[in-house]
Amino acid sequence: MKKKLAAGNLLKFHFPLFIAFILFLGSCEPENSTLGDALFPPSDTIMVYTDTIYNIETHLVRSKPIFSSVYTAIPNSEKTFLLGAINDTITGLSSADIITQLVFSNLGNFGEDPLIDSLNLWLYVSDVEGDTAQEMRILVYEFTGEISYFESYYSDYDIADQYNPIPLVDEVITPRPNTFYEFEISNQDFLDRIGQAIRDSVFASVDSLKQVFPGLYITTEVTPDSKTIAKVGLANAISRLGFQYVHDSVARDTVSAEDYDQYYMNFNEYYAQKINMFHHDFTGTALEQLIDNPSANSPIVYAQGMAGVNVEISLPDFDHYLDSGMVAINSARLVFEVLKDTLSGISSDDYPLNLMLSNVSSDTSRLVVYDYLVNTSTRNFGRLIRSNAVSAFLDPLYLYRFNLGLHLQSVFTGELENTDLILYVMDPVNTTKYIKLWSNDPDKEGSLRLEIVYTKF
Repeated sequence: MKKKLAAGNLLKFHFPLFIAFILFLGSCEPENSTLGDALFPPSDTIMVYTDTIYNIETHLVRSKPIFSSVYTAIPNSEKTFLLGAINDTITGLSSADIITQLVFSNLGNFGEDPLIDSLNLWLYVSDVEGDTAQEMRILVYEFTGEISYFESYYSDYDIADQYNPIPLVDEVITPRPNTFYEFEISNQDFLDRIGQAIRDSVFASVDSLKQVFPGLYITTEVTPDSKTIAKVGLANAISRLGFQYVHDSVARDTVSAEDYDQYYMNFNEYYAQKINMFHHDFTGTALEQLIDNPSANSPIVYAQGMAGVNVEISLPDFDHYLDSGMVAINSARLVFEVLKDTLSGISSDDYPLNLMLSNVSSDTSRLVVYDYLVNTSTRNFGRLIRSNAVSAFLDPLYLYRFNLGLHLQSVFTGELENTDLILYVMDPVNTTKYIKLWSNDPDKEGSLRLEIVYTKF
């Protein structure tokens, strides 16, 4: 009868054979140790390299004026417009004003000579940035200029001499998120003009209304202590200009509260043009000597919303950096690390969620880099990332990373000119946020860098 070996015994039985087999293999020396090399010519050897480039130049520049009016191709009732001012010791004074056209909600049934009374303006505030407890003095003027719903307008629109200097509204509020504010307009001249417009059939068409009442200019009082900017939802149904009236069929000496009707003009996204205007004053700040100064060198760079500060980035001689020959760039990541909160004075809760890169073309126009346009995961392009684990013992490290493989491959092959890149806060027309980033000091941990992987043929 055959006995089965236990597992332990089986291991002991085979172990000496196993050792002998390994020693035998180790003593063998094959005659040709380059098996397979002859399949390809020596010149066709493929080598993969990794490198980190620190030779990156940065300069701070003012943003070019940005598109800040209604995107008429895709009307959006959720779009907000910034209103207010923030005076900061780092970035100076930033302020935002609004122009909006008026359109009517319906034709109305006024009669030929109605009694007009009690004109009111409502504005909806969807969110607030800055000091949410600070009061804001709102000033609303009648806009007297001429703008078109079908034209594009930019953040540097000049309001000078295009409004009646007598305010329709001059009130103080404390802006709160998701709140609407009502302002009474007691300007009798404006009320009389509404009555005349009704008699002249101005309310029969949107175009005729815009000719007689071009719109409103909405601004705030700016002081050295200004710290608040509100996001105003003008296309929201709550934001509107309305008045009470009594139909002329009602005898004036018998008018009661029940005889009054309401009529509203609004700022909807389909017919009313709206423009956000931004202003920046860097006087007295450290940035004053750095912005638009090619000779200035700073270990820290800034990117700011509201068409404020941008970063100009140069990769000198990149098209010659990888030597000659055929090169395929597998990946190229431009990495900006964020200064720690203790150094920057900015809470991580206030970091912009996304930054963006544009390529400056030879005619100085700016186009978003091609990698963003073709990337299927664009949400990760320039998105704020925490680069280390959440820990009570480690300071959080944040960074923004941009994959630029396609762009730099085109630069290397000569399809694209090696022009500068511009770093800015994504959607700058809708945020006041700014960020401090380490610049191009290779001796500083966390310095701006290009991490590149490439193949040479």
